[in-house]
Amino acid sequence: MIGWLLLRRFSLRHWRMTPGQNALLVLILALGVGVFIAIRLANRAAVASFNNFAETLIGQSDWVIEPGSGDLPDSVLPEIRRALGARPVDMIPVVETTAAVPMRGASGAYDRQTYSLLGLDLIGLSSLPAARAALGRWTGTGTGDFWHEWQEPNRVWVPPALPASGMLRVLIEDQFRWLPIAGVLRGAPGSPPPPDNVLVMDLPDLQALTHRPGRIDRVEFVAEPGPRLEERRAELGELLTRLGGNGERWLVRTPGVRRETADKMTEAFRLNLTILSLIALLVGLYLIFQALDGAVVRRRGEIAVLRSLGVEEAAIRWLWLGEAATLGAIGGAAGVLLGWLGAQGAVRAIGRTVNMLYFATTVRQANLDGGEIVLGLAMGVAASVVAGWWPALEAARTPPAQILTRAAAPGAALWRNPLPGLLALAAGLVLIRVPPLPLASGAHFPLAGYAAAFFWILGGGILCASALPWVARRFHGLGRRGPSRRVALGHLARPSGRHRLAVASLLCAVGMSAGMAILVSSFESTIRGWMARSLQADLYVYSDVARNASADDHIPAATWKRLAAQPGVALEWVLAAYPIQIGTGAPALLTGTDLRLTEVHSDLPWVEAPRSPAVFDPARNASLCLVSESYSDRFGVHRGDRIALPTPSGTHRVTVAGVYSDYGNERGTVMVQWDELVRWMHDDSATHISLFLAPRVSPIAMRWRLKREFPGLQVLTYAELRGEILTVFRQTFTITYALEIIGVTVAVTGLALAMASILLDRRDELTSLRALGFSRAEMAWAGSAEGLALALWSIVGGLALSLALGWLLIHVINKQSFGWTLGFVVPWRTLAGLSIAVAFTGWLVSFGVGWWGANLPADQEE
Repeated sequence: MIGWLLLRRFSLRHWRMTPGQNALLVLILALGVGVFIAIRLANRAAVASFNNFAETLIGQSDWVIEPGSGDLPDSVLPEIRRALGARPVDMIPVVETTAAVPMRGASGAYDRQTYSLLGLDLIGLSSLPAARAALGRWTGTGTGDFWHEWQEPNRVWVPPALPASGMLRVLIEDQFRWLPIAGVLRGAPGSPPPPDNVLVMDLPDLQALTHRPGRIDRVEFVAEPGPRLEERRAELGELLTRLGGNGERWLVRTPGVRRETADKMTEAFRLNLTILSLIALLVGLYLIFQALDGAVVRRRGEIAVLRSLGVEEAAIRWLWLGEAATLGAIGGAAGVLLGWLGAQGAVRAIGRTVNMLYFATTVRQANLDGGEIVLGLAMGVAASVVAGWWPALEAARTPPAQILTRAAAPGAALWRNPLPGLLALAAGLVLIRVPPLPLASGAHFPLAGYAAAFFWILGGGILCASALPWVARRFHGLGRRGPSRRVALGHLARPSGRHRLAVASLLCAVGMSAGMAILVSSFESTIRGWMARSLQADLYVYSDVARNASADDHIPAATWKRLAAQPGVALEWVLAAYPIQIGTGAPALLTGTDLRLTEVHSDLPWVEAPRSPAVFDPARNASLCLVSESYSDRFGVHRGDRIALPTPSGTHRVTVAGVYSDYGNERGTVMVQWDELVRWMHDDSATHISLFLAPRVSPIAMRWRLKREFPGLQVLTYAELRGEILTVFRQTFTITYALEIIGVTVAVTGLALAMASILLDRRDELTSLRALGFSRAEMAWAGSAEGLALALWSIVGGLALSLALGWLLIHVINKQSFGWTLGFVVPWRTLAGLSIAVAFTGWLVSFGVGWWGANLPADQEE
C-alpha cells in the first residue's frame, strides 16, 4: 500500500506533468530496441529462406548425398540401389540449376527474376503420394492424367505466382527456351508451401537442357514409414557413408545440416550487423542515464522530505529502479513493434546482400514470435535499469536533513576525472591483441575487437566530458563579444553532469558513424584499386542468369569457343568456378584459369608472393595452386602448404604457391591451372570469359554485336563491370548507412533533451536574467551557443575517436571477420559533411530549446 502510494505520488505525478519528455525517452529507447529487433528478425528471415527446394515435392528427406565439388555420375544410382537391397527406401536423384524468367515491368524494360530449376525423376516420385499432391493440377490436354502430362518433353511446374498454363520463356545457361507449363506447385502435406522461386521439370529433360547427360547434383533418400524407423534411418546413414568412402566419393548429410551450412556461411556477416545495430541503444543508454540523473537533481527536495519522514534508503532505491524499469518496459514494447515494422524493410536489404554474396534467398517478410517479444521487453527493461542504477543510488543517499540545490550534479564524478577514461583506452589497447573466437563455419568473430571498440568509446567519452572546463577556459575571450556568449561559456566552465553526458553520447554517435564511414571509404578505395589492377580486358562475358552468389551457371564450351573465334577478338581468357566443400563441408570456391595469363594480364595484390615462376608455367604447375587471402585465413593455409581438393575424379593434392588478395568472395578461393580443372571436373564449360580485342576494334561496337548474336549472355565493358561491382558494394552497405543516421539522430535528440533538462534546473537563473533585461532572443542565443559548443567539442572528440575506430574496424575487426586486408582511407569530405550537419542540427535544436526555456516560470515544478 505504501509502495503504491509512493509510486503514485512520487513517480506517476511527474510522468503526468512532463508527458512530452517521458514520451521522448520512450521513443529513444524504442528506437534502440527496435533497430536491434529489426536486424535480428531480418537476419533470421534471410537464413530461414534457404531451404531444400526438393522438400516441396517429397517432404522431409532423411539423408542427402552430394559431391565435395562438381556433380555425381548417375551410375552411382544402380550401385546404391544394389547396396540397399530390399530396404524400403525411396531414392530421388536431383539436378538443380538457375533459370531466369524475363518479366516486363511498368517501365517497359526487361528485368530478370531468377529461379531454382529442379530436375527430378518423376517416375520415381510417382511412388510418393506427397509428390503427387505437390505437383498440383494439370494443364495441357485437360485429361488430368499424370502420366500423359509429364511424358511431353520439357514440361515445367511453376509456383502459384506465375501463370498456370501456356508457355514459359526462361533463360537457362546461355539460351532462351520456351517450356510448356504442366501445372502449379503445391506444398507437400505437412510441409511449408513451395517458395516463389522454384520451378520443377523431369530429370532427363533438365540434364539435356544443361548439357549434363548422365550427371546429377545430389541424391535424396526417404526411409518409408514403419517399424524401427529411427534405427533404419541410422543404418541407412552408415551404409551411405561407407559406400562414399567416408567422404572420398561424396558427403552424407541430413537436410538440417544443409541449412546449418547456410547459417554458418552468413554467421560472421549477421553477427557484425547485429553489433552495429546496437549503436542506437548504446547512445540511448547515455540519454536515459542523463534523464534519470537530471530527475534526481530536480527531485532532491522531495527525496529529502521522504527520507525525513522515515522512508528508508532501500525503498527510495527500489522506487527509482521501478520507475526506470517501467520506462524500459514501455520502451521495449514500443521497440518490438517498431522492430517488426522496420524488419519488413530491412529484410529486403539484408536479403539482397545475402543473395549477392552467399546464396539465393526468397525472403520477402520477417515474422515476429513470442521469443523476440520477450527479448525486446527484456532489453528495454535491462537497458533502463542499468542506466538508472547509479541515479537510484544517488537518490537513496540524499541527506534527509537538508534540501540540496537543483543545480547539484550527482553522479558526475566519473565524468570529471580523466583517469577512468585513460584506463578504458588502455584496456582497449590490450584487447586488440586478443585473437578472435573461431566459428563453426571456419570464420572468426572478433569479440575482443568489439570489446576494444566499446572501451575506446567509453574512454573517449569520459576524456572529452572531463575536458569541458578546460575547453571553456581556452575560449574565454569569446565571452567579451556579447552577453549571450558570456553566459554560455560561464556554464561550460562549470559543467553539470548533463553537459558531460550530452558530450559523451554525441561523441559516441559521431565516432561510430565516422568510423564506419572510414571503413566504407577504405573498402571502396581498395576495391577500385583491385579492379584497376586485376581487370584489364576489353570485354567481360558471363551467363545472364548468374544474378546471385549461389548461381552455378556455366557457358557451354561450344558457346565460349564461338565467342573466342569472333572477328576482332585477339585473346580469350577463360575462367571456370565450382563450389567446393573442404574437410567436413566448409564451403569455398575452386576456380581454374590459364595462370600464365594471370601473370601477364593481371597485377594481383600479393599477400604471400610466389617464390618461383613455376606456378605460371602450364608445363610445371599441374600440382600447384594460388589461394585467396580469405581462404588462407579461414583454413590456416600458407605458401608451401599442401591442401586436398575433392573433385569428381577423386581427391587431388596441390601445393600452395602464393596467397593473393581477393574481395569478391569471403569464403575463400583456390585457383588452379585450367587444363587441370577440366581434367578433374570432366567439364570444359566456363563461368566467365575476358576478351582482349585487336587494335582499333571498338569495345562498345563489339559489345553490341555480341549481344545480338548471344542474347543469353551478359557482355560488359570495363566501365560497365566496374559500375555493377560498385553498385553491389553500395547496396551491401545500404543498411549500414541507415543505422548510422539513426544513431546520430538519437544523439542529437539527446542534446535537445539535455538542454531542456539543464534549463529546467536554471529556472531561478532565467528569471534573474529576464529581470536584468535579457530579451527572449538573447536567452535563446545563449542556449544555442551553449549547445553549439557542446556539439563542436563532441565532433572534435568524435572525429579523433573515429580515426582509432576506423583503424580498429579495418585492421582488426574486418581482418578477423572476413580475412581481407584493406588500405586506410579517410573520407574528409564525408566527415566534413557529417560534422557540419551535426553542428548545425545541434545549434538549431539548442536554439529552439533556449527559446522555449526563456519563458519558463521560476515556480514550475518540472
